[in-house]
Amino acid sequence: MQGVSTGVLVKPPPANISGKTVRVLLYLMFIMGSSLIMAGEFEAGFSKVAITPVAHKDVVDTLQSGPKTVGDISDPIYARALILSDGLSRIAFISLDLMFIPSMVYAELLEGLREQSSFNQIFLSITHSHSGYVGNNNYGALKGKIVSAIEAAGAKLQAVKIGASEGTLDEAYNRIVRHTDDSVEMLWTNPARKPNRSVDQSVGVINLQKINGETLVNIVNYSAHPVVTMDLNNVVVSADYPGQLANSLKQQGEGETLFVLGAAGDVNPYDADTKPTALSLEKSNQLGERLAAEVIEIVRGINNYQAHGNFSFDNLRYVLPVIFEPSDIDAVPAEINTLILTDNIALASFSGEFFNEFGERIKLQSPINHTFFLGYTNGSLGYMPTLEAVQFGGYGATAGELWVDNKTGESQINDAIESLQTQYQIRSGILSSEPGP
Repeated sequence: MQGVSTGVLVKPPPANISGKTVRVLLYLMFIMGSSLIMAGEFEAGFSKVAITPVAHKDVVDTLQSGPKTVGDISDPIYARALILSDGLSRIAFISLDLMFIPSMVYAELLEGLREQSSFNQIFLSITHSHSGYVGNNNYGALKGKIVSAIEAAGAKLQAVKIGASEGTLDEAYNRIVRHTDDSVEMLWTNPARKPNRSVDQSVGVINLQKINGETLVNIVNYSAHPVVTMDLNNVVVSADYPGQLANSLKQQGEGETLFVLGAAGDVNPYDADTKPTALSLEKSNQLGERLAAEVIEIVRGINNYQAHGNFSFDNLRYVLPVIFEPSDIDAVPAEINTLILTDNIALASFSGEFFNEFGERIKLQSPINHTFFLGYTNGSLGYMPTLEAVQFGGYGATAGELWVDNKTGESQINDAIESLQTQYQIRSGILSSEPGP
């Protein structure tokens, strides 16, 4: 696997230069260039555009029963765009209330957005709501709406200060039960809250405040599959609990919300797959409201904001052989994006459904105090289990069902940790910014 950093905008490197060498060169170029520039003022702009399929007209693919026409809409789904600037660099976050985007379509969307924009880094994420569909699989129309949201957000840039913290919410569980005989059982729903192996139930919040102290937007990070409203055989269009979280925060005067799902590959909310639809919508509302209440408490406890600084960032791109049979493609693209927003806030994004332990590892080994794991971003690799999980099996951890090599997750986590550590060392002056002999 070869990674290529785009910490600064440069032409592709010569073929005879290794990926790691390119990364070091670009880090040096970044720090040498930015060291002469005063810390810039942080600015942000937010916008959202509806991407809801048309009721009684659009056709979508259900999970098990094939194409079906959309019936009534349970609640709308959106493309949300957040643009951040430090006066030198611009970062785009896009969150889509969708279950899935095919790998090659993901790559085409990213390529198109990069060609049309001047962003230094793009995070294109899906919330993975299993009730979020693209009407008629019209990804061209989706791209147009994403561009509209980005342009509208860019036109609303205003000065902000940025802070972050974490809390916890006991609303998620590990859905793979391991028995003493080494067999496994899938616990798809768990309303009785049966205990199982622990999972990371942390709620991460990056709070962007206007200069007057009002919240402009909260980036909220939680690790639990949005599958409360999921229906395998019928069309239920819903943003699931991330949508209800955004609604609840907005109604309480806490600004807009951009939800990014964490390492949720083996984690469900307790009320997953609730039936009938009316009850599932009620349960997703309740989870969204509980999450909103925790977000509000977290924001109240943030006392360290930055209004000025410089972003540092890294982009590693991979082309991974597909091992799943049968498959109509030989390889899939994937990315790791790391970003240090402030002295104590960092993000690392990945292109798959990483198992929960990976998210915990990033947070423990990152040198940045508040580090957030973003899954389902800039690509679709399917499940990324740990090597230990593959030994036991279960849904998402059975080697014969994985799209790419089962060591990929471990390797990419190590790459991300190295990226964060290198950026941190340069920012801290630990790693020399002077070119070597």
